[in-house]
Amino acid sequence: MFINSLIHSGFGEIWNSLRHFSALNFMLFIGVSFFNFYLYSLRWSLILHALSPEKKVSQMASFLHRMAGFSLSYVTPVAQLGGEPIRVLLMEEEGISRKVAVNSVVIDKALELAALIVFIVLGMVAALADGTVPLGAKGFLWAFIVLMLLLIFWFYYTSIKNIGFISSIFKFLRLNKVRRLEKLDLKIHTFEQEMNTFYREHPKTLYQLVVISIATTAFILLEHYMVGKFLGVDLTFFQIFLSSTIPYLAYLLPVPGGLGVLESGHAAIFALLGVSVNVFVFVLIIRLRDLFFVAIGLIHASKRGLTMLKKEFKNDFVE
Repeated sequence: MFINSLIHSGFGEIWNSLRHFSALNFMLFIGVSFFNFYLYSLRWSLILHALSPEKKVSQMASFLHRMAGFSLSYVTPVAQLGGEPIRVLLMEEEGISRKVAVNSVVIDKALELAALIVFIVLGMVAALADGTVPLGAKGFLWAFIVLMLLLIFWFYYTSIKNIGFISSIFKFLRLNKVRRLEKLDLKIHTFEQEMNTFYREHPKTLYQLVVISIATTAFILLEHYMVGKFLGVDLTFFQIFLSSTIPYLAYLLPVPGGLGVLESGHAAIFALLGVSVNVFVFVLIIRLRDLFFVAIGLIHASKRGLTMLKKEFKNDFVE
């Protein structure tokens, strides 16, 4: 799908469009995205502080560790979860216990996914209300919207009521009755109890986290507006909203970076909206930004990884 988008756009047209998108414009785009990523790391820092107030981790460390997780997630098929283990390991190096590190990552990721899903669902509702979606796809989209909203509602309902989201699914499917899964069910239940305690005991922090989650997701609108503007296209709010929501279903699929799927999703939306823009270049600029972040994250992960290996080697040598 990616190669097809590349061939369809044409190398000459891609080069001409990229020349129109100047280096200064790209740096402005990067700057806005850096601030958005700072909000991601701030959300994680607030969670860590609530869970372990006695431990201090600098904002820069949280920023770089978060970017390391993003970079590994981006290059793995599990686009939303692939880099979370490295975040746990890096926080352990900062003196945070594994239990707190794992809890902080799960809470952070749950908030991110919930905000992303709500954002996508809102885009789908807007498309259905406007009549942008073809008649044959409306039934599928409504079913998807209802399913996603039910899952989000059930996740937070079970968390607030101290039931446990995964535990409730285990009980519904009667997996907790399977002898081989009894230990796993117990571990999941214990972990969910700890996470539910966080929601109950830190309502002020939870409110701040929700606000930040909304802000980080809304930043996607600004980023899409900037890319369109710098490419000479004045997108309306509705066009920006649809183009920055529905295509991001690609990040929920098991494809590294949503490669090909993201391009095709944008192409379909822009075609339905009648927007005249080189879609491949539009998404390519977003990908160049992502690859810039990926490079920073991988360098940081590699550097810290080597440091951790050297430390383990020295400890083994002393022993």
